[in-house]
Amino acid sequence: MKTRIACYTALICLFSTIVLGQKVSTDYNHEVDFAKFKTYAWGQGPNPNAIQDSIMMQNTQQAINSQLAMKGLQMVQESQNPDLIVVASGGMKQQTAYNAWGTGGWRWGGGMAEITPETFDTGTLVVDIYDANGKRMIWRGISQGTLSTKSSKNEKEMNKAIEKMFKHFP
Repeated sequence: MKTRIACYTALICLFSTIVLGQKVSTDYNHEVDFAKFKTYAWGQGPNPNAIQDSIMMQNTQQAINSQLAMKGLQMVQESQNPDLIVVASGGMKQQTAYNAWGTGGWRWGGGMAEITPETFDTGTLVVDIYDANGKRMIWRGISQGTLSTKSSKNEKEMNKAIEKMFKHFP
């Protein structure tokens, strides 16, 4: 029984560490020829999940613009009939992780253990790219990570996440 408690404690500590890391994933329609796309525009329609912080949204758009330019795409106005439409959205939620520690006791009996909750904010950034002519999503990037109380650190992490996302852009 005491060995099980030690194993559970170790798993909780490992899980706590994993939760705090930045996760980036992408997916795309493998049947689409991305080489034919030359221009893109930012979608102007109503987006209930748009990033509310206007400075963060500007920084996000700038980082995405930079990545798309490196892929050979040129930004145009939506009225200029772009090949692609880009939409970014984000959100934040609080999560709880549990830190556990314990001391001896499994061999001699007794011992001590403590599990403490830690609450932190997690941010999510979703970048969707649509074929403007076919009106369908063809690429999506998602990043999730722990937010800091320092906006400069959040911006740095967001830039890293966007860079990771677009490494997988076809």
